[in-house]
Amino acid sequence: MSTLIRILRDGDEHLSGTFDHAFAPAHNPWRHLGALSFLCLVIAVVSGIVAYALYDTSVSGAYESGRRLQLDPWLLGRLLRGMHRYSSDGFMLLTVLHLLREAVRGHFLGFRWYSWITGVPLLWILWVAGITGFWLLWDERALFSVTATAEWLQSLPLFSDQLVRNFLTADALNDRFFSLVIFIHIGLPLLLLAGVWIHVQRVSHARVWPPRVLTVGSLVTLGLLSLVVPAESLGPADTGNLPAALSLDWFYLFVHPLVDYLSANGVWLLAALLTGVLLAMPLLPMRMRPGKARAVAHVDLANCNGCARCAADCPFGAVIMVARNDQRHHLQQAAVIADMCAACGICVGSCPSSTPFRRMEDIVSGIELPDTPVVALRKQLQERLAALTGSPKIMLFTCSQATDGQVLGDAATAVLPLECAGMLPPSFIEYALRLGADGVVVSGCREGDCEFRLGDRWVQDRFAGVRAPSLRASVARDHMAVVWAGNSPERIRLAVETLRASLKSTDQPPAVSPALVHEEHHD
Repeated sequence: MSTLIRILRDGDEHLSGTFDHAFAPAHNPWRHLGALSFLCLVIAVVSGIVAYALYDTSVSGAYESGRRLQLDPWLLGRLLRGMHRYSSDGFMLLTVLHLLREAVRGHFLGFRWYSWITGVPLLWILWVAGITGFWLLWDERALFSVTATAEWLQSLPLFSDQLVRNFLTADALNDRFFSLVIFIHIGLPLLLLAGVWIHVQRVSHARVWPPRVLTVGSLVTLGLLSLVVPAESLGPADTGNLPAALSLDWFYLFVHPLVDYLSANGVWLLAALLTGVLLAMPLLPMRMRPGKARAVAHVDLANCNGCARCAADCPFGAVIMVARNDQRHHLQQAAVIADMCAACGICVGSCPSSTPFRRMEDIVSGIELPDTPVVALRKQLQERLAALTGSPKIMLFTCSQATDGQVLGDAATAVLPLECAGMLPPSFIEYALRLGADGVVVSGCREGDCEFRLGDRWVQDRFAGVRAPSLRASVARDHMAVVWAGNSPERIRLAVETLRASLKSTDQPPAVSPALVHEEHHD
């Protein structure tokens, strides 16, 4: 299973790379499916509120309400109705794509179970909200959908034959039906907004909104689509007479042809099976995830000063600050919620005590990954740099989630894999240069597509000096390179060779002062 997930992830990355050629990596819509679906939800809610103010909730007035918007000579009604319709379709499409992409990337296992489980019910809620929106138009399509849905529900023991008759006879239909439907159609989107809030509770710095460029582009696209291909009603509903042929919205009304093809009970069985599979996926054993399971982060109080940087940088809210429980003068300390920890090491990269310059032989960071403590990283760096015989010497830090960097090592290139690029404390770059490296290359997942969400962002901010701990200004930036290569070792190799060629051609001086490695005290 882990091999299958790896193959699917490689396919997903190839698709992401294809979109990168058309969009800037930071604006790649494939990386913002969740945020784009939320944008569509907001557009649908806002446009729906305006449309509701113009809607007549009665048997006689429902159809004409939609027609008035459709025939508005100023096209504002057409724009409003189209924005509501197409944003709703976009919400369904983007939500399904978001779910499929997260499944392909294995983002339903381990610490991600909460986000996955809370997302599954949202599919049912958005579908019911969408299908009831078609009923409010009360045209031929609405009558067909209401009748077909009633017949589908009738197959359950809970409902009786009387359910269908309520929609097939004009005498049985009254204004209360539309009041009920509009209550459902308005209430469920509000429930969806609350559901999205619950869905991202275990995600720090959640990307709820897409970048401004994608937001504007989406609004313009939906607006043009609304005007060029307007959402129009069919003929008025005639209870007791269903049309022989009509057009369907396949994003929400797909269930009706499916019932005809499989039978009502067959579709209920399929829906229950798919829902059950989705809910059960987090129960799959962790060994199905590519790579091995790792021990969660551990706090060492003797080296924790309560600065809260680890809590601020944790992508999943697994690190929290609590009251101090030892005798030191600090007011707070870090604590790790084990079942929320991704063991990504980003907290290690944010800790001020994770510096290799400390003279202690067995240094311990305030927060550590037990499988890869900072002292082990320092020792590996020393040994691998000392073993280089070529020149210029390049120290390469790679991300284990992206590619196997070990294949890139040679006589002039030392490789040190990390769980995530964000695990790298900036001081390790300066340390490598002081130990004799001529240049340093840091590689990771594709930009904006970090397996642990925020690794690439924190690396760039730390190197730019806008987030602590930052890379010192005295470190020559022309002696280092950052490449978001994903699973492409060739991109990393190109970055290494480009930096090496630059160092050779310019015969540059050392990147830092050749002074002895010094001690940095940590309080």
